[in-house]
Amino acid sequence: MTRRPFPLAVPPELTAYILDFHWDLSLLHALPLPVVELPLAVFADHLDLPFWAYDGRPFQVTPHQVAADPVTYHAQYERTVAADLRHPLDAVRHPDNRLTILDGIHRLLQAELDGRAVVAARVLPWTDLDRIAVRE
Repeated sequence: MTRRPFPLAVPPELTAYILDFHWDLSLLHALPLPVVELPLAVFADHLDLPFWAYDGRPFQVTPHQVAADPVTYHAQYERTVAADLRHPLDAVRHPDNRLTILDGIHRLLQAELDGRAVVAARVLPWTDLDRIAVRE
């Protein structure tokens, strides 16, 4: 079986961040990955990328735009404020050693708003991506 392709058109600025296949969050959360503390700065570029939906359209707004205008982007801001930092971010380590968040961008923004210098994260090795892939 092959991996099911990612179901949405991804903007060019996100192609280096969004996996090109559909993956299962419950499979990711079930993996026994160790939790490590990482500098928030490792993920800072994520805060300036349009990961979040607005007005029913995906990939429209960045976390920093939400933080700057919580009235306009109230739904994403409310999710950020409600984010539970007791849960680590989930990321994948690319072959070039770059880290990409798979789950936890609201938690990342919450950590920045709280003034935290480090975040807890679980890091999935690139070679283990098949463990979270949805198959056709």
